[in-house]
Amino acid sequence: MEEVEVVVVGAGIAGLSTAWRLAAAEREVLLLERFALGHDRGSSHGATRIFRFAYNDPTYVRMAQAALPLWRELEHISGEEILRVTGGFDAGPDHRLTAIKDALHACGAEAIWIDGAESRHQFPWIDLAGADTLFSPDTGVLAAARALEALASAGRSRGAELRENLPVRSLAPDDEGVTVATDDGEIRSRRVVVAAGAWAKPLLEPLGVRLPVRVTREQVFYFRGPDDVRPFIHHGDISRYAVPAFAGAPGIKLAEHTTGEETSADGRSFEMDPEGAARVAAYVERTLPSFDPEPVAFETCLYTNTPDEGFVLDRVGPVIVASPCSGHGFKFGPFVGEILARLATDRESPLPLAGFALNRF
Repeated sequence: MEEVEVVVVGAGIAGLSTAWRLAAAEREVLLLERFALGHDRGSSHGATRIFRFAYNDPTYVRMAQAALPLWRELEHISGEEILRVTGGFDAGPDHRLTAIKDALHACGAEAIWIDGAESRHQFPWIDLAGADTLFSPDTGVLAAARALEALASAGRSRGAELRENLPVRSLAPDDEGVTVATDDGEIRSRRVVVAAGAWAKPLLEPLGVRLPVRVTREQVFYFRGPDDVRPFIHHGDISRYAVPAFAGAPGIKLAEHTTGEETSADGRSFEMDPEGAARVAAYVERTLPSFDPEPVAFETCLYTNTPDEGFVLDRVGPVIVASPCSGHGFKFGPFVGEILARLATDRESPLPLAGFALNRF
């Protein structure tokens, strides 16, 4: 039987980042992916993601701050631009903006409150009906697809092995480690990191590990618009976000947050939801009058949502449970990978993990 120190299940942003950080620490790691790298069936594909410090929880602010130098390290290794800092803003109810401002300031990050008149002057391409905005100069755009390739290359360069198109069928933990069953046979490992996104819950359930996640299929649209668009999040009864075109994206990315239908990893649809598309079109016409109202591209992705939209980063015996998702995890990837790598090798975490434990639910 093949033996390896750590097996990582899932080569999305979390799994690739974990393999890189394990390999960088000179640990033996095998990464298993059920599809091809960069596939469109999960949560990590697509050209762009938003990067931001702007959260209303200082824990997540600090995590984004810790991720930034690791993104820069990955850029240095790859020789490619992966993160472009542009500045961006949050809009919505004042109490929401105040909470974000307070969290940023608590972590030493900059936050600039801009009144409605000045917001209209600085961001003439969006109509917020005179509302204030909160500007964060640390916000930017990640080249998501480029990042996955860079992480895979960085991991391989340090000895990590990636096997694509190889689903993990089951895990059998015991006092000495875990037996990982695949279509190519069994692998014995000391630790297993399950970073399988929407596939994690059914893989863990036979072990008696309950991962309380709800999988939804979300949809993303791309529009033509002004070149000076900044990343933004517009909080409300339905929250929406936009990401400027970058790294080969077909346009400005615009989507709703957590409005998709409940589904499963293997049962999801790739078709457009006309009701959701109509809501996005109405939002563009009302709020983004400078955009061409006809989308130029469309895609879907999966959210794996916890009840509080927080992450799960925990260990159950020799199995590390990783669900750093809920639709907002990409920006933290390298730092989450460092946390998981340390969990898998019995090293001290770079931050307290009680808030990410399974037993909080």
